[in-house]
Amino acid sequence: MTGRIFITGDKHRTMVPLFRLAERVELEQNDVLLIAGDAGYVWNEDYPYTVKSLEQIFPGIIAFIDGNHENHQILNAMDVSCWQGGKVHRVGERVLHWMRGEIYTLYGKTFFAFGGGQSVDQDRREEGVSWWKEEEPTEAEMAYGTKQLENHAKKIDYVITHEPPFFARSHIARQKELGENYHFPHLLEQWYRQMEPLPQFQTWYFGHMHVDQQITPKLRGLYQDIVLLETGQSIW
Repeated sequence: MTGRIFITGDKHRTMVPLFRLAERVELEQNDVLLIAGDAGYVWNEDYPYTVKSLEQIFPGIIAFIDGNHENHQILNAMDVSCWQGGKVHRVGERVLHWMRGEIYTLYGKTFFAFGGGQSVDQDRREEGVSWWKEEEPTEAEMAYGTKQLENHAKKIDYVITHEPPFFARSHIARQKELGENYHFPHLLEQWYRQMEPLPQFQTWYFGHMHVDQQITPKLRGLYQDIVLLETGQSIW
């Protein structure tokens, strides 16, 4: 069995891009949509209704990594299961949360996923209501991601993160400040430099910065674009 894989950036709980995708493409049950963080569909006690709506619009699998604007308390309380080689939180029947540092093989392609990021608007949010400290990866999670890449880098086709590698920020007009003790983007840069020369590795996709921008031939920011993974072309 095979199908198409689409990937997009931050959605912040909106359904509009999925409706647009359904208008332009005849979607099938074997299709997969990946979201590079800040999906936002798991936000409060009403999230099961939102997930049902997602499943009505998109007939295949929707998988997202977590961004900084997610309800990490709800996500982390979910049971963990295994899907396509990696650990997931099963948010709905066909909606999955890809967990930090996990590796998945899908339709012959291998993905390394690592969510999390830092909110620059923490001062305007309320902890436990609209912001959760678990948004930032822990030392243990980052060490796990590093170990995963050490063991499996040569077989990875795609990397999906929410934060971009640090150097990418100098290429992006829309700036987001980094906290003084926030070093995760620097680690992502180390990971990118490790992956970039490997022949199997094709593209690293990230969200967070709200740009649709090619940074290097193998590094691309996504926001509104929905990209067909096989060709790298935007649906619109």
